[in-house]
Amino acid sequence: MLVSTRKAILSAGLLVLCLASCAQDEKKSHYRIVSLSPAMTEILFSIGAGDKIVGVTTFCDFPEETRNITKVGDFSHPSIERIIGLKPDLVIVNLPEQSRVKRELEKMNVRTFVSSPASLSELYSELSALGAELGLQKTADSLVSYIKDNLQAEVSSEPKRVYVEISPRPLVTIGSATFLNDLIHMAGGVNIFADLDKDYPVVGQEAVITRDPDIIIVLHPEDITGRTGWQNVRAIKDGRVRTDLDPDHLMRPGPRLVRGFKQLKAAIND
Repeated sequence: MLVSTRKAILSAGLLVLCLASCAQDEKKSHYRIVSLSPAMTEILFSIGAGDKIVGVTTFCDFPEETRNITKVGDFSHPSIERIIGLKPDLVIVNLPEQSRVKRELEKMNVRTFVSSPASLSELYSELSALGAELGLQKTADSLVSYIKDNLQAEVSSEPKRVYVEISPRPLVTIGSATFLNDLIHMAGGVNIFADLDKDYPVVGQEAVITRDPDIIIVLHPEDITGRTGWQNVRAIKDGRVRTDLDPDHLMRPGPRLVRGFKQLKAAIND
């Protein structure tokens, strides 16, 4: 009788665990995500969560499947009303740009996941945390491994001095608090503004001229070679101004970062 009772208790316990697990799986299968981060949208598709996305920004344009997903506005000014109307279980926000959106959503008890990687290590941590949140830890870990395996550091005894220009007016570049700063170092270069403890600082033209970069990488469509006072900058004199690198591959910390790194390494070492 005692053995039978114990078996019954054990069976009941296993049934409860099974039901709980099934309920959790059912919840995850119907999970609704609004992604306000183009990079995270790409990542969600990469780890097998693309079918959970119910809303994105107009900036989320990759992969092609994003065309058929409801748009909630642009990157800087997404519509709170549209987001709420989609009844998301989770909204992925990018800080600091979307701090206001995060605050408003949390006032309405909408859960948010913050994406704001200032380094490659932070990117890997974010991917792992997102995988855990969605019950996709294995695929998230596989993506981390893929990125790590393909970002092999270039050993250089004389690293090239690199200036990256994101915007021409004002001049916006990258400081030390960015994953792109990490990539430049790994590609055999050194960011001329790595001493600035910011992510995307505004700098003056004189500062660029004084620091005299060996290579200039322009991530916007405007020509910079005819600027007054820039003729003696080494990169311009040597014809080492690169305008052909894809900004999305370098500025979106996701799967395509691998392509961006290869382009960056070639630009620095060619």
